[in-house]
Amino acid sequence: MKLTDLLRRTAEANPQAATLHSIADKAEELVEKRYSVRRMLREMESFAHDTKAMRLIVDALRQLPYLPTLEQVDYKPYMALIACSPENFAYCYLSNDLIAVYEAGYRTAELMFFCDLLRCMRGRSYLNCVTNRVCDYFFRARRDALRHIVTPLKEFEMQYAESRMKELEKAVFMLKVKMYKWHTFTAENMARMCGMSYSHFRERFETYYGCSATEWLRRERICRIMEDMTYRPELTLKEVAERNHFLSKSNFHDFCLKRMLKRPGKLKREGYEKWCERRLAYYNNHSQACYR
Repeated sequence: MKLTDLLRRTAEANPQAATLHSIADKAEELVEKRYSVRRMLREMESFAHDTKAMRLIVDALRQLPYLPTLEQVDYKPYMALIACSPENFAYCYLSNDLIAVYEAGYRTAELMFFCDLLRCMRGRSYLNCVTNRVCDYFFRARRDALRHIVTPLKEFEMQYAESRMKELEKAVFMLKVKMYKWHTFTAENMARMCGMSYSHFRERFETYYGCSATEWLRRERICRIMEDMTYRPELTLKEVAERNHFLSKSNFHDFCLKRMLKRPGKLKREGYEKWCERRLAYYNNHSQACYR
């Protein structure tokens, strides 16, 4: 059954709500002419501020024995109408009765439509929770795919959502950087791991991190060297160099002198001293606690 039929029955039962007939006529026109999502929002927004009509529509949809989906040909105009309403009851229906159920039932097609809808409505703060839910659905699927865990979503569905939602695109990019930073220290290799051209990767990285990928990876490398020197006293300098992808001890020595302004041997001694101080402080605190 079309949602417009339900709306017309609701209008007949509530003669005082004359706006319902106008909404139904507009929805049929939008479906017939196959307007874009942006045009649907522009046409339906004028009706969204009629609180009485919106409450009748939401209450009627809640009483449906089935979930509104893309199987109804007039589904899109009514979702655009509800999303345009700033009323709390409309938002709760959208977030809790639709998006949450779509998530649980893996209704990816409907959530992909909401990616288009939310993209056109970016900047409306009352839809932040809906945006977070939709982004989280596709983000979890991408995370599972990167970890080689089976996911019911297809690759093109995840790519479609990422291309529509800037928040999702940023989160996925930063997840890839976080995962791949352990496998390389060069920006070119990381760009290849992320499946991007180097120029595109470099531009995206500077936008999200505020620095170049090369500089960021260099800082990560220095932090990992310091962690090995401070927390792994059993490692030799050669092992530290190998763990951090240096081809030789001489390359490691030159890097430490140039970037950390100290020789590896001195860094090793300072790290060992910090490790001894930390261990001594731990035993002192532990012994004091035992005597209390």
